[in-house]
Amino acid sequence: MKRSHGLALFSSTLVLCAAASVPAPAAQPGDPPANIAKIETVVVIFAENRAFDNLYGHFPGAEGIDQAAKESLQQRDRDGSVLSELPPVWDGLTAKGVTPPVTQAMTEHLPNAPFTVNDPKGFNVPLSVATHDLWHRYYQNQMQINGGKNDMFVAWADSGAMPMSNWDASKTDMWAVAQKYVLADHFFMGGFGGSFFNHQWLICACAPYYADADKNPAKPSISVTDDGGTALKLADNSPKSVRDGIPKFVSDGNLTPDFYAVNTMQPPYRPSGNDPAPGG
Repeated sequence: MKRSHGLALFSSTLVLCAAASVPAPAAQPGDPPANIAKIETVVVIFAENRAFDNLYGHFPGAEGIDQAAKESLQQRDRDGSVLSELPPVWDGLTAKGVTPPVTQAMTEHLPNAPFTVNDPKGFNVPLSVATHDLWHRYYQNQMQINGGKNDMFVAWADSGAMPMSNWDASKTDMWAVAQKYVLADHFFMGGFGGSFFNHQWLICACAPYYADADKNPAKPSISVTDDGGTALKLADNSPKSVRDGIPKFVSDGNLTPDFYAVNTMQPPYRPSGNDPAPGG
């Protein structure tokens, strides 16, 4: 399986191995390689909502953006045609309330290629500044990957060009950690979409199931997919081109049609993002 060069924000993991000083026992037939015994502790850093290329695409020696063929990074419109340029970042590149803002108008006419947000010759937005969030959802992720072509990250996004953004993270503490230990540039996340679903796979390698979802208040959260089952069914009024706006779906929910929870869900009780029960 070829490693994705897509830049959209999905869960990534950095695995650090600390060597122990404990001597290895004598090897026996069928034992794992002797060097395995030198690993005393494995620390998994679960970095939410970041793809490898989003932070480490320019890491020296890694198979990232700098090693990718230009053609492999070009994005396509919803009809499959190659875009002449990226769409703007809808509602602006910086988050609401950020001063000075990078507005939607300022992001128009970007080349059809990755762009570095904190590039001094570009937008020059520091890593400390909050930027436009991205969809990191189960079905959209599969639609963006487009069967492994990785060419529809902007087509099936709610943020226009933003999935093609990346950062020069060479001055961050995590970059220094990666230089010291092991950077897994061929790591694949356990499940499509965001960190909610990938937390489940990290812990139990399973998908949470919502029994009888169609018979309780969770019913409106059941997604409607196309015949293939890996893409959401488009609404009749969905814009035909990414240049015309954000795609619309018949039902973009947190549950699959067979009731697996694949997008972020919260408990019905507090503390959670849900309102308290009436009179509670």
